[in-house]
Amino acid sequence: MTGRLRIPVLLGLVAALSACAPSAPAPETTAPAPVAAPQAAPELAVVAPAATPVPAAVASTGTDLSQVGTLRIGAPFGKAPGDKAFVSAGMREAMEGDCEYYDKGSLPDGMAMMVIADRIARFEVDVAGDPGVRVTAPPAGAAALPYGLWVGMTVDEAKQRLPAGVVTSPHAYNSPNGEYLTWTDKAAKLALRLETLDGLITSIYWGQPDAVELIEGCA
Repeated sequence: MTGRLRIPVLLGLVAALSACAPSAPAPETTAPAPVAAPQAAPELAVVAPAATPVPAAVASTGTDLSQVGTLRIGAPFGKAPGDKAFVSAGMREAMEGDCEYYDKGSLPDGMAMMVIADRIARFEVDVAGDPGVRVTAPPAGAAALPYGLWVGMTVDEAKQRLPAGVVTSPHAYNSPNGEYLTWTDKAAKLALRLETLDGLITSIYWGQPDAVELIEGCA
């Protein structure tokens, strides 16, 4: 075979071999990793502050020293039609003065009212039985008194319920076993006084400061 014939044959073999050779694999494309969505911050539970418990008696009676029902300290008394329902103690005739005690009418049972110069001056609750007997809670149906107080409670219990600023002074007749606990609301011009004996509350009265300080009432 001549040289001219071998050259085309060799070229054909090379072309055939090139066609049969596997092509190089295309470079793999790496897919980007999915980006996770940002997690929402956990919600914080909002806890309301616990309400400070209020003694039931305080919550129901409040701290108003100015009135009992429709009867108001400083209001005129004696001429309205409903005033005839009250029962007088006869102090005005006995003492020949301008001071009188009343009960009944629209007053709660066990409560009395002092009237000076025909105006309501103070309200009052006194011990009904033995002043030396402790009463652990207000009697059922008893009149609701300021600051949840009641006659027969201990002095320590009363002081826990009274506002700051209570003044303690010796009792006029029962010292050293008795005292007066007096609190004055200067802004409202009202006062509250408790009489004590042997560590127990025996009387509670409230109203005009000068009337509260009368140690024998109308006497």
